[in-house]
Amino acid sequence: MRSIISLLPSSALKFSFLLLSLSLASLLQACDGSGGSDAPAIEAQTGSASFAYRPSQSISSIYVVGGWNDYDRSAHPMTGPDATGTYTVELSIPCGEWGYFFLVDGVVTLDPEADETITEGEQTYSRLEVVCEGALPSAARVTLTVRQGSLSNERPSSGQGAFGATIDITSKGSLDALQITGTLRSTDGSTRSLTSSELALSASGDQTHATVSLSGLTDGKYNVLIEAQNGAHSSDILLPFWIEATPFSFYDGILYMAMTDRFRNGSTSNDSPVNGSEGPVNFQGGDLLGITQAIEDGYLTDLGVRSIWLTSWQTPPSRAHTDWIDGVEVHVTGFHGYWPISAREVDPRLGGADALHAMVRAAHAKGIRIVMDTVLNHVHEDHEYVLEHSDWFRRGANCKDDGGWRWDHPTEGLICLFDQFLPDVDWTKDRVSTQFLDDVQWWVETFDLDGLRVDAAKHMEEDVMGKLGTKMRKRFETAGTHFYMFGETYTSDIGILNKYIGNGQLDGQLDFLRFMDGANEAFVSDGNGLDWVAGMTKNSIDSFGDAMMVTFVGNHDVARFISKADDSNRNQTGNKWNWLPSVTTDQNAYDRLWMAMFHLMTTPGVPLIYYGDEYGEHGGSDPDNRHFLKTQAQMSDQQKAQLDRMKKLTQVRNSLRGLKRGSFETMWVNQDPWGQSAGNLWAYVRRDPEGDPKHNAVMVLNLTYNTWTGVGLHSNDGVKLTDLGWESGTLQDLLTGTEYVLQNGSVTVDVPARGGVILALK
Repeated sequence: MRSIISLLPSSALKFSFLLLSLSLASLLQACDGSGGSDAPAIEAQTGSASFAYRPSQSISSIYVVGGWNDYDRSAHPMTGPDATGTYTVELSIPCGEWGYFFLVDGVVTLDPEADETITEGEQTYSRLEVVCEGALPSAARVTLTVRQGSLSNERPSSGQGAFGATIDITSKGSLDALQITGTLRSTDGSTRSLTSSELALSASGDQTHATVSLSGLTDGKYNVLIEAQNGAHSSDILLPFWIEATPFSFYDGILYMAMTDRFRNGSTSNDSPVNGSEGPVNFQGGDLLGITQAIEDGYLTDLGVRSIWLTSWQTPPSRAHTDWIDGVEVHVTGFHGYWPISAREVDPRLGGADALHAMVRAAHAKGIRIVMDTVLNHVHEDHEYVLEHSDWFRRGANCKDDGGWRWDHPTEGLICLFDQFLPDVDWTKDRVSTQFLDDVQWWVETFDLDGLRVDAAKHMEEDVMGKLGTKMRKRFETAGTHFYMFGETYTSDIGILNKYIGNGQLDGQLDFLRFMDGANEAFVSDGNGLDWVAGMTKNSIDSFGDAMMVTFVGNHDVARFISKADDSNRNQTGNKWNWLPSVTTDQNAYDRLWMAMFHLMTTPGVPLIYYGDEYGEHGGSDPDNRHFLKTQAQMSDQQKAQLDRMKKLTQVRNSLRGLKRGSFETMWVNQDPWGQSAGNLWAYVRRDPEGDPKHNAVMVLNLTYNTWTGVGLHSNDGVKLTDLGWESGTLQDLLTGTEYVLQNGSVTVDVPARGGVILALK
């Protein structure tokens, strides 16, 4: 039985260029003539070919350049852009097989919508074939597409899931020799061939199509692979889909970020530290089996986790590099996963490919999505591609040299090195782009992954996100399942963050605007008041529109939140090696972390928990922010209590559609009666997008050290409770169960010190 994961297309780019028409007679001009030296010259046959290209940013010039006229770079300018931002041109081209590309502001760019490539000498081009009437095409290329409106996905009850789709089949040649097969891969990784009743081939008029019809499916993720063979040419289409009680959105649950080597040691048999490297920067034994155990024993599901982002599992070097941290010479390893040396190998220290397969299957069995950390800006100098194709990489100045100004420079930031042993990938070369994008597709398809987190997005050429987005969506969104992609662009510059969102690029980014704009300071040190937090939250939401931004209070690149919130440890959080923060014992710091998490879980975005923040793991700057995760037996009583209330908070969030997907509005921010105008009491609303009053939520957050009693929410507020469908009845604080009587659209509640209430209609 064939396995789906072994059937990845070998073509460098999965293209669908705009070629002529489905009917050869309608697009090719016939000619007639006889041979012989005395025969008159025969005019070359031609056909009409259409080209289209939509750039990800504004451009000054664009041409189609092809082999039919010896790659003349100025013969065929394209017109546009049209209302969709697309440039087009239709040309009359001699019949035959040709290579072509787009010349975009002088940069050679392969057609992202072409189906095949052609190599001439050492150059790779997009492939175009114009077929003359009466002649056979060089390959009877067959194309598979999902018919618009044909998808169906139902789940009336457990074990009764059903999926259906119609696949239209087209070819430049005859379909007389067409053969079609289908394979189903289930959540547990098992595969089987589709039966004749599940996959049927038929024709209607001039249209040939295949019908997929599956029933009796249990909950979980599935992949249907349809393969078509037409003579010497083959093609396939992958249909990933889920059967589940409620269609999933990445807004719906918590995104959990774990540094795999520091999370849980599932098996000591694969432990392999590097000799001579110090403990904090050496491999410590965490592995993929440890992640699997945390999924299966309920640790992550108890936290409301519905998606997991793991640091890169590609194999890193087995040697250390000398570095200076806080004036101390240390020998650092690639335990974090961001120094890959192989394109398609799972790190044996993490358990290898079998462990990754098992982890993904365990996650999918519980409805959890797996997001791959995608490192595309650089590789380690020991990487197989560096050894085989050194010209694919740039060697230049270190980003952090000379004061580090290159990190944020618009051009230097693209080509500088993260370190001297990390060659920079040269994305301006088509062969490089093709290979790295094919590698990403291989990872996703082989291991049945659900999304990508793209490392260092702003350090790559701007068209990379468009190329990546086009390739992933074309392959993995065929059956209506959303393939989520978000980037890391370490800046609070709204323009730069937005540059890589939408238009076929990323769905969103890590929301560094909200993280860096000072809103967290209201919780870290009682600095800014809640009026500032309300304004900055709204600014973030307004700045990114419908983008699926990932919101967070901490990550693997910054000091731990609770140490920054601890008055006795705050001054040490900039340190990495010496004079480091200690375990927090100040309850005020735990409460500050709690308020930040309350804000995170009750405002729009895809909320991220950086591993350990759920209980208040301490730490300074990298690498001190990457301690091994504590077991519950190792936690202090304060940490256990923090974990318990985090579980309750995430459960409440996951219980209300308004908290997961709803719009955001501020009702009011009070004027501090002690003279501070910033405010220390904030009421805000999340509205259910489906309009159900029972899925709306109202939050009141209290920044003070005292319980605030008799807080009124009235019908004359900026946002009225009656606007939510709350006229009368009982409101309940979902965190404590406390009930309040609602009369005439008004209610009075008590808000605990250093905390808040989440009110819903009972």
